[in-house]
Amino acid sequence: MSDICSLADQHCVPCHGGVPMLSQQEIEPLLATLKNNWMINQEGHLYKRYLFKDFMEAFNWAHGVALLAEEVGHHPDLTIAWGSCAVEIWTHKINGLTESDFVLAAKIEALYILRHKATP
Repeated sequence: MSDICSLADQHCVPCHGGVPMLSQQEIEPLLATLKNNWMINQEGHLYKRYLFKDFMEAFNWAHGVALLAEEVGHHPDLTIAWGSCAVEIWTHKINGLTESDFVLAAKIEALYILRHKATP
């Protein structure tokens, strides 16, 4: 988890456009750092589906992610369903991935790990 922690300790940098999207060569090591079933979906966005025991657990998880996203000023798309919450991240201004997208994913992953270590 140390790779994820070091990425999660970084800050999301607001993008106002004009920032180049990451190349495939830049994406691969960042994705490898995330591990834990994060992937690049067909749209070229970071994506992960988290599983939960019921709708309310998924909803509460999404609420925690929303609070984190607001705190760092970088907002993923969240899709809540019974027993799952999908997280999709990309930098909207450039319709591509930046390092901040991976930082947010690492922060979300760290939050998940923290919450699930705290619950029996």
